[in-house]
Amino acid sequence: MSKTAIPSVFPAEGVFEFSTIHVDLSSATPGARVHYTLDGSEPTMDSPVYIRAEGLLPLRGEHGADIRHTLRAFAEADGREPSPVVTFAYRFCCPANGAYRHQLLREPTADAAGLIRIEDFDLDKMYLLVGTERALLIDAGWDETGDLPGLCRELSGGLPVDLAVAHGHPDHIGQVKAFLEAGSTVYLPHADREAIASFGLDVPVERTLDIVDGISLSLGNTVLRVYGVPGHTPGEVVLLDEGTGDLFSSDAFGSNRRYVPDTAWLQLSECSLESSLQGLERFLKATKGTLRRIFTGHNDEILDAEAYLAALQTALRRAVERGEDALVPSLRSAAESFGSGSAAIEGDWRIDPIWAGANLRFLREADRLAVPPRYARGFNPRIRTEL
Repeated sequence: MSKTAIPSVFPAEGVFEFSTIHVDLSSATPGARVHYTLDGSEPTMDSPVYIRAEGLLPLRGEHGADIRHTLRAFAEADGREPSPVVTFAYRFCCPANGAYRHQLLREPTADAAGLIRIEDFDLDKMYLLVGTERALLIDAGWDETGDLPGLCRELSGGLPVDLAVAHGHPDHIGQVKAFLEAGSTVYLPHADREAIASFGLDVPVERTLDIVDGISLSLGNTVLRVYGVPGHTPGEVVLLDEGTGDLFSSDAFGSNRRYVPDTAWLQLSECSLESSLQGLERFLKATKGTLRRIFTGHNDEILDAEAYLAALQTALRRAVERGEDALVPSLRSAAESFGSGSAAIEGDWRIDPIWAGANLRFLREADRLAVPPRYARGFNPRIRTEL
């Protein structure tokens, strides 16, 4: 009797700095069932069976701590002997609160601002643009500790530093108060008041300037144009440097890491996937021929704007045109993704250089407006994921 192929994992075992990764188990034997344990114990036929459609397996670290997980698994299939047990070791060495790290991505020139990426303890990405007259930090991370305004002043050589928050979620507004107290001008989408309040956050929105579609922010040698792209939140914006083609998207676009993995989380707002598609297509029409790169709020990689946005448009349009038959199980379970058990996805997150997708609450605008509202297949409104 032939053996079942041993299980393999994605992402591969190793050392991670991010606080949570999501693991996929699979076997090259068609129809194989993979039994696993997460505590290092020997898996048996009575151990849980991994079911991809129910979501990837989350493994978690702890900030400022050295945490290790041992995943053990074997595969078995009808008419074959079970595979040997294989072991995968994951180690989490997550940064502690209060520590920021930074890297210079582009030196300033007469025609373009310098560009520095800053990361907080949860690897949330912020971008400091250093112009000839002013500097601007895009997003303010999750960490409320540490002196981020002071770091930005040092990195910019003492220039006045403004802050532009692209949307009102906890992992992007942590240092808003600190910048206000430092005397900075802070821009924040006021349409996200309810989103901010829904997370129980105390942010003095009234002390900030509203950031909306159509305004521009000048740094001297660089002007950033603001575009509204509601979906992830009602007030979500992106900022485009038309001189370089650099788009700073926060969570509106991208944030499609492989080891988490992410999609556009439309289930966190009342926006339907159909309305998000319409907003994306308006944005693409308005910016045709100007986009080169996308700097997201979470990706380690810088995305090719044309390729990524085409993939996202394909995923959204296919779902709108074909309906729920075009949706696939969410990469993260409903419990791990604020109730969303299905998604519109283009590409394979394991192998495609560019892939894109969106989790959702409402597929079409008529679903959102129905009484009672019609939720997308797989969405559970009673689930609230803990951050």
